[in-house]
Amino acid sequence: MTLPRAYREGTANFYGFDFKVDTSTLIPRPETEQLVERTVELAKSSLPNELRILDVGTGSGVIAITLKKLLLEASIEATEISAKALEVASANAKNNEVEVTFHVGNMFEPIKGKFDLIIANLPYVPAARWRFLESPVRDFEPKDSIVAGRDGLKWIRQFCLKVGAYLNQASIVALEIDDFRSERVLKMAQKALPNHTCWIEKDLAGADRFCFALPRTEQPTALSGSFATSPNSTNSTE
Repeated sequence: MTLPRAYREGTANFYGFDFKVDTSTLIPRPETEQLVERTVELAKSSLPNELRILDVGTGSGVIAITLKKLLLEASIEATEISAKALEVASANAKNNEVEVTFHVGNMFEPIKGKFDLIIANLPYVPAARWRFLESPVRDFEPKDSIVAGRDGLKWIRQFCLKVGAYLNQASIVALEIDDFRSERVLKMAQKALPNHTCWIEKDLAGADRFCFALPRTEQPTALSGSFATSPNSTNSTE
C-alpha cells in the first residue's frame, strides 16, 4: 500500500491554490473544481456581490475558501461534522489569507439565518460500491466522507429536506452528485425547491455530476465548454 502523494506531501492543489490535506480529509477532485467554477459563474450572473454563502460538509475547506478567493465581497460560512477535518480547514483558510466562519456540527445544525447560495459536496457513494473503488481511496481516504448509506443518498436526502429553510428568496443551490443517482437527486431537489428551476449538468467525462437550482425568475447562463446539460433534465418540471 502506497500512501497517495497528496498525503505524503501534506498538500494538494485545488483551483490553483494550495491546501493542506491529511487522512481526515478527502484529496480534492477535478470534478469539485468544476462545481466551484460553475457556481461562481451562476452567482456572478444572478446574485448581488455581497452575498451570504454556506458550504455544507466542508471537509478541508477547499470549496468555501476558493469561493472566498473568487467572490471577494461574499460572506462565507461552512459546516463540518469532523472536528479533525475542521482543524485542517481552519489552517487552510489562514494559509490562503481568507476569512471563513467554520462551524463544527452535522450539516445545518449549527447554522442560523438564511443564505443566498448553499453549496455541498456530500458523501454520495453507495455502500456496496466501496469495495470496487481504487485501493488508495479505500486504504487511506476517510470512508465516512465517501460512503452515504445503502443507496448513496443518505446525506443528500437530508440536505434536500432541510435546505429550503435556510435559503433567501433569490438563491442558488449547488450540489456534486453520483452520476448513477442524478434522476433521483433531481426529483428530490424539485420537491424541496418548488420555486426554483432545478437541472443536472455533466462533468468533463460526460457523467451527470452536478445538480443546480435557480429561482424560477432567473435562467441559467449559457454553459461554458466544460459543461453539458442533460437533455432530459434541463428546465425540468416538478
